[in-house]
Amino acid sequence: MRPTLSDIAEASKVSTATVDRVMNARPGVSARTRALVLAAARQLGYLPPDDGPATAMRIEIHLPQGTNAYIGELARQAQEQAASKQMVDVTIVRSGGLDAQALAEGLLRAADTADAVAVVALNHPSVREAIRALDVAGVPVVTLASDIPDAPRKAFIGIDNGQAGRLAGFALGRFLGEAPTGKVALFAGTIGYRGHQEREMGFRQVLAEEFPALEVLELRESFEDRKKAFRLTQNLLETHSDLVGVYNAGGATVGIAAAVEDAQRERLVFVAHEVTPENKAYLLSGTLDAVIDQNARAQIRQAFEVLTHAIDRKAYRVEPPQLQLILRENLPPS
Repeated sequence: MRPTLSDIAEASKVSTATVDRVMNARPGVSARTRALVLAAARQLGYLPPDDGPATAMRIEIHLPQGTNAYIGELARQAQEQAASKQMVDVTIVRSGGLDAQALAEGLLRAADTADAVAVVALNHPSVREAIRALDVAGVPVVTLASDIPDAPRKAFIGIDNGQAGRLAGFALGRFLGEAPTGKVALFAGTIGYRGHQEREMGFRQVLAEEFPALEVLELRESFEDRKKAFRLTQNLLETHSDLVGVYNAGGATVGIAAAVEDAQRERLVFVAHEVTPENKAYLLSGTLDAVIDQNARAQIRQAFEVLTHAIDRKAYRVEPPQLQLILRENLPPS
């Protein structure tokens, strides 16, 4: 098992904070202490015997392939934040879209290629077992955005998806005015994501409680495919003239929005997720009424903190991100 900063601190009789400063070439450490720490690090195998660089922590971020803008933002944030970190080597691993077996196989390979893993996890037995195998191999895992609670992950980093669904339903119902009636379309990327299941449950729950005259149609899965989302929405708009609202709990919002615009359904209330460049444009044009954002930047930052602490066998307390309801009038800067 890889030596930790705590091991080096114990061997050199200094604090882990001092070891961290030495390993990251930060000021505030005397030359004598620095030499002691480096000698201990070499003796323990954390550094090579010569004066070469310390072995970087290898972190893999496993994300699905596809056009989901939020997933793209997670990848961008991981690369951007990794560039500012010393002693951390980050690899983005793109698995086969929504293929649970492909994701599981990629995770199993990480036992030989990574010191820690973050994953947007499909809720599937093969993925759960792969996470268990990584845990046995001593490779800590965090789940991002969508969780597998009974898997031995170090933390789930993401919003309360059930609460997000309730917020979406409450906003949609209120935007429709007093005692709204009519039908509401509901989309998810895939119910293979526990997070999308939880959003659906929260959405249906709050509409049943607060807006019982609204009829929620059967869930449509876009599989994060914009063209499929466009066709599904087009069919719904043609079939249901009394469609008054749309909630997209997953990705492929671009496809849904394009169909809404083509049908010129300006009075349709549309709520989705994530402040992407495309969704900003739809908010400004009025196609989208609201989006619920979960801050990919903060999620990646916390993932790095949890995993680097776990590699060094130290605890880290995750701060659950707050839900943000974004309208045209409070758009964040790019």
